[in-house]
Amino acid sequence: MDLADADDGTARRFYERVLAPAFPPSELVGAEEFRIAWQGPLPGFHGTIVLEDGEPVAGALGEYSAATGIMLLSYLAVSGAMRGRGVGGELLGAVLPKWRAELAPLAVLAEIEDPRFHRSGPHGDPVARVRFYDRAGARLLPFPYFQPSLRAGQPRVRDMLLISFDLDRDRVPAESLLRYLEEYVRESEGEDAVRRGDPEYLAMREAVMAWGDSVPLWPLSRLHEVPRLGGEANGARD
Repeated sequence: MDLADADDGTARRFYERVLAPAFPPSELVGAEEFRIAWQGPLPGFHGTIVLEDGEPVAGALGEYSAATGIMLLSYLAVSGAMRGRGVGGELLGAVLPKWRAELAPLAVLAEIEDPRFHRSGPHGDPVARVRFYDRAGARLLPFPYFQPSLRAGQPRVRDMLLISFDLDRDRVPAESLLRYLEEYVRESEGEDAVRRGDPEYLAMREAVMAWGDSVPLWPLSRLHEVPRLGGEANGARD
């Protein structure tokens, strides 16, 4: 069902029982921010949840940037009891065509933990997530990436990967990516993060611009070639 059609209790249980257990606090919007997003709903916010016997067991949340044409799959989560049953793959296979039909985004992206630097834990296994998205046809944007701080008191999440679900293109326009990254960081962390010479933000921008007019999409098997912020690539080639 569309999250906008859910009652308060269903939406709250989805956040508490499905979303929160799947992501560490640094990668999760707060409960109040989530409530505002779906109740508004906020412009560009799209959510779908899966119910079993009236209870939420999975969901996908996306945010569309009308200014840049880029859609971010912010969260894809399945309850622990439902994992391994194909629910996540079915849900992803349902929301991507829906969003494309409704919004015609330039690109649909997602953030995932780089398994070279993040370890398996109570919120999931980065290696398993890479395998899941690889099976779904996702490809990699080959530049070092961090997730901005999503709320007060939480840090940026470094050593992340940005992936794309767009199967009909081999490159993403660099200008659109740069505008999207600026918008995302500004909305998350404030104007100073993009205007005061933040070294990590500038390094990420420079890595995008180094590709020229467009950034290629690589298979996820090449993630070992993506440099860390401030590091060197391991023989990265287009």
